[in-house]
Amino acid sequence: MSIREPWIRRMGFLRDQEGIINRYLREKGNWDPHLNHTKEFIIRCFRDDRIQTVAVLGSGWLLDVPLEEMARRFTAIYLVDIRHPPQIRKKVESMNRVKLIEADLTGGAVEQIWKRIHRQRLRDPEEIIGDLVFTPPLRLLRPDAHISVNLLNQLDILLCDYLGKRRHFQQQHLHHLRSWLQNTHLDWIRSLPGCIVTDTVEINRDKTGAESRINLIYCDLPKGNHADTWIWEFDSMGTYRSGNITSMEVQAVEWS
Repeated sequence: MSIREPWIRRMGFLRDQEGIINRYLREKGNWDPHLNHTKEFIIRCFRDDRIQTVAVLGSGWLLDVPLEEMARRFTAIYLVDIRHPPQIRKKVESMNRVKLIEADLTGGAVEQIWKRIHRQRLRDPEEIIGDLVFTPPLRLLRPDAHISVNLLNQLDILLCDYLGKRRHFQQQHLHHLRSWLQNTHLDWIRSLPGCIVTDTVEINRDKTGAESRINLIYCDLPKGNHADTWIWEFDSMGTYRSGNITSMEVQAVEWS
């Protein structure tokens, strides 16, 4: 299954994907502890032998996915993202248990907003983001469990950046969209056993050592029987927030 729509490129999804791998190559020493922590958390999940198939949501470059260990544990692994890089397609082509699925993990919000702006020529923010309809991305599949991996707070970023460039959008409109996207994602994935790993707070330190914090989550994370938290040293070079060193607070939860 694949998506070949112009909005994937024009709304910045391919550029963002390339940016992730480029930042990883620059920050490998700082990113690896976070990526390994994510993998170890996922490996500790799903002790119930009845869980045999899993969907990994936001699989991307597989930097944070323990694919080899999962291939020994599960009978089928569905890697789901809006676009799979060619390198990843090559990597998994000989892995019979791994299937690639391209899907809009916002549940169709990206396409709906694109069409309202570019086909209907709407300008009113309420018309553009109001009454969005969430469509479960994996309607043709029924995995035994969901894994949402470093995705929850990413669902809104490109959409809000794109809309934020349109001056008639105010922060209250974007706040509503962020909350809607995150809550619908959680409602969907919690319909099955699963786990989630997500950034929750962005921490920035300037050259004087002054610290500022940005909340990234607009919903309540699920309670679970297995949880963890750690710090991700995200950007040590001041390229993400100019002149600032940026780290992320990360939370991980498993539920049954």
